[in-house]
Formats: sequence, structure tokens, C-alpha cells
Amino acid sequence: MEFKLKNGEALTLRPPTVQDAKALIQVMRQMGAESPFLARNPGEFSFTIEQETALIKAMEDNPDHQWYSAFCQGRLVGQCSAGLISRGQRFRHRAGVAFALLKEYWGLGIGGKMMEICLDWCRAHGCEQVELDVVAGNQRAIGMYKRFGFEITGTRPRALKYPDDTYSDEYSMIKYL
Repeated sequence: MEFKLKNGEALTLRPPTVQDAKALIQVMRQMGAESPFLARNPGEFSFTIEQETALIKAMEDNPDHQWYSAFCQGRLVGQCSAGLISRGQRFRHRAGVAFALLKEYWGLGIGGKMMEICLDWCRAHGCEQVELDVVAGNQRAIGMYKRFGFEITGTRPRALKYPDDTYSDEYSMIKYL
């Protein structure tokens, strides 16, 4: 899918291929080093190209999950995913979404485009509610999620602990489709 960003650049959102494995690893390592809002500390992303390739192949064949990579001017700049919370029948109405984007690309509308395609996938797969977790201090993301109709439904106090021994709470958010 092709989109035009606020700065005029072209954005392409598409599932990753095995040829993207090395770039995905590099981008995840960069994101981990520049953002306190992801699940890993700098240096903790340790996938090998073989592991990343296996993950990409597994996702290609998974009807209950969709993964997208974001490219600006041909450069991989982020990724997002949507998928069922569980394959169990009692949970098939619930989906989860997740987003990660290089800091230099924040504020250009990429997150909104990623959210749109993830919500489209959720609707197409009969999901009734979409869930996500977000670090309480990530006001930019929380604002976007609220604009899309997500509501904070809970707080996990001290959910993340940083190397300097500080903590961040994490919010659970839900959007009903």
C-alpha cells in the first residue's frame, strides 16, 4: 500500500520478505537504542538473520496474524502488526496491535497509516475489539491511540524497569469495533 506523508515523502506499507531480515534487525536495534517506549533495553535485540528469516516465513503462513513493514523512499523505518490474541474460540473476537517506528520518522503520519491498516485487518477478520499496551509516558502514541477511539482500561504500575533503576507504568488500551 502506498501513501503520501505530511512531508511529501512516499510511504509503502507491506509485509516483510526474507530479503528484509537484515534491515529489520538493524532497525529494531536502532529503535531500542533511541526510544524508552519499547520492550527492550539497548542491545537486547539479539535475533540472528536466520531467526528473523524464520519469523518472517512463519508469519507469511499465519492466517491469524499480519505483519507490515514501513518504507520511506525505500528505507525501512518501522513496523506494525495485528493479530488474534489467541486461537481459542472464546478469544477470537480479540486482536492485539503493536507499532515501532524510528524516532526521526515520528510526527509524519506513519503511525496513523499503520493503525489504519491494522484496524482494517482486524475488521476483515471479524474482531470485535482491538487491544494494545503503551508506556504511560508515551504521550504522542497515547494521543494517536485516543484519536482512533482507544480507551485506557487499566494500568500496570512499574511495568518497565530501566537500567537507571527508574520505572514506567504501562497502560492497557482497547478499541471496540
